[in-house]
Amino acid sequence: MRLTLFAMAALALLIGPAVLQTGNAEAQGQVFAQCYNGVIPLNPYAESCTLPSNQTQVRGAAPDANAIIACRHHPGCLACYVNNPR
Repeated sequence: MRLTLFAMAALALLIGPAVLQTGNAEAQGQVFAQCYNGVIPLNPYAESCTLPSNQTQVRGAAPDANAIIACRHHPGCLACYVNNPR
């Protein structure tokens, strides 16, 4: 019984601050960015803060700058992006 209570108290001490931190961020109204700086290789669909946002993609249309940079040096990546729009 003591071991169980000790384990529960230790777990509460470890998890408690993390729960309070996430609650504070939401309570303060902080908005987290849905984009990132730079380009992620092999992920042309991710939105970049530094490059212009993705326009509505049409099958077979020219790829945007993010896709060209993300698919550089990876054969077939750009073809998949152009032929399989989201």
